[in-house]
Amino acid sequence: MVEEFTNASCGPCASQNPGFNATLQANYDNLTAIKYQTVWPGYDPMNEQNPTEVNTRVVYYGVSGVPHGTVNGVAISNDCNAYEGSPACLSAADLNAALTNLTPVVITMSHSFSGSFDSIFVTVSVTSDVELTGNLRLRAAVTEEQIDFETAPGSNGETEFFQVMRKMLPNADGTATGAFTAGETKTYNFAWKIGYAYDLNRLGAVAFLQNDDTKEVWQSERSLPTGGIPFAGVKIPSINTFACAAGYVPSFTMNNIGTQALTSADIRWRVGTGAWKDYAWTGNLAAGASEQVALDTAFANAGTYKIELEVLGSNNGIQTNLVGAISTLNIKTLYDVATALPFAHGFQTGSVPPTGWTAQNVAVGTGTQGWKLATNAGAGSSRSARCTFFDLPSGNAYLATPKVDLSQATGVTSLTFDHAYAYYNDNFFDSLRVEVSNDCGATWKTIFHDGKDGLATAPPEAGTAAYVPTADEWLNNSIDISEYNGSPELLVRFVGESGFGNNLYVDNINVSTLVGVKELELSSFTLRPNPTRDVTQVRFGLDKPESIQLMVFNAQGMMVQSKNLGDLTSGEHTVSLEANSLPSGSYRVMLQGKDGVANAQWVVIK
Repeated sequence: MVEEFTNASCGPCASQNPGFNATLQANYDNLTAIKYQTVWPGYDPMNEQNPTEVNTRVVYYGVSGVPHGTVNGVAISNDCNAYEGSPACLSAADLNAALTNLTPVVITMSHSFSGSFDSIFVTVSVTSDVELTGNLRLRAAVTEEQIDFETAPGSNGETEFFQVMRKMLPNADGTATGAFTAGETKTYNFAWKIGYAYDLNRLGAVAFLQNDDTKEVWQSERSLPTGGIPFAGVKIPSINTFACAAGYVPSFTMNNIGTQALTSADIRWRVGTGAWKDYAWTGNLAAGASEQVALDTAFANAGTYKIELEVLGSNNGIQTNLVGAISTLNIKTLYDVATALPFAHGFQTGSVPPTGWTAQNVAVGTGTQGWKLATNAGAGSSRSARCTFFDLPSGNAYLATPKVDLSQATGVTSLTFDHAYAYYNDNFFDSLRVEVSNDCGATWKTIFHDGKDGLATAPPEAGTAAYVPTADEWLNNSIDISEYNGSPELLVRFVGESGFGNNLYVDNINVSTLVGVKELELSSFTLRPNPTRDVTQVRFGLDKPESIQLMVFNAQGMMVQSKNLGDLTSGEHTVSLEANSLPSGSYRVMLQGKDGVANAQWVVIK
């Protein structure tokens, strides 16, 4: 009997489990395995489905760290110079030694499903060839032989999990058997109304007889999955979407992921926490085909709506994945008039998301992590929007502005914002992506994307404390979005991409058009030398006194330098621009005056 305690966000688990699982697989005919997904050191969705019974086994063995393994109730030897209980130390020789330690106990077992596949039944028979006494307990469990995730559910990169304990029968304390007379057989029947499974076809069961006084396991057995449950073959993807036209009718995409034609499906759905409604779909979808299906409802008012859909079955079978079977349509209806320029928000009042904004965070435990209000840090204030990467193992969190009206914008329109960030260490770091959409979120264009050292404004912050920036750890960003001038409805979205690093803060989000819609009148405007490697001189002549702002934009429209030249007299002026910190490329040097702007190209060659 091999037991392991592990976690989907445990780095050492990810490094030891491949070798450990390979050893188990090579000797699988001679062992029973069960894995307990613990609550620490980080997020693990499998633990969330059954934390109490896992913890009971943790306490039973006194496990203080993961990964940790036992063979027949005894911690794996540290003969590989690791630590007591290290799964990396398990060898085929250890398993053979345990196998040759004969026992008078024999266990036979089987499992079956109810006709509707909503319950599993387990039968275990235990026989002792000799008189057997002690504090004996039979422990049985439903296990999922293999669970595969498309992306790692935790932060350690693992996507495959094996022999995962789903439910102890009847519970983690087991069943007291009492003493056995020589040759006596005792039979036990268990049942579980299945509450969660990633695939019913991979459910099996294990059982073992254990002496609670010594933790010794006398014997174990397993009942492997038999498969054969026909699955519905229907997948409805969850989406986050915007709706800009009043009276929006929500719809979902039905995908046939089965191998046979899909002609009927039983679906139920509801808006928010309202009553479930049944929907009987009929059609003819070939394998691999999809279809857009409208729901019998419409949204007349602006707001945030959540629709849940669940596939119960189809002409091809039932829904075999109970975990994740409910799909979610998160819909933000943007019926309000777009905000005119200048658009500015500094998070000085209210919460996050502010009124009219949209936040789409990631479910973690019983709550969410992602964009939250920070009241202890800000660029020029004590408030900002914080993306809680420190507590978010993985996933993307979204923060979107209301619609911004650029229909009258001319000249240079910029998105500016301040940010502060420190990553955790070289293995755990995050990224920020900024996107814009002028078609109500149907498509998005990335205008800013950076992470780790490129995003950091402070040194790495590893340890038990979440990062909080100081006043001098903020960086201002400016991005030219003039190509969207004329758009009546522009959305800006800040996407926090979590790598389980440390917190990111964003503040002072502004969209504005530089004053002046015509060319700034200059008597001269040159850059010398141009191209340049290090320093160039910007020379320009003013016919009259003018207040001038000098800005340099890279080819992606991001402002990389800015100088406020202040109130200048008429005549010739010279300003130096440093190129030492700039990569090779083409840049736009802009002079902004009260009545207009002037541009010149600057080429940097390294």
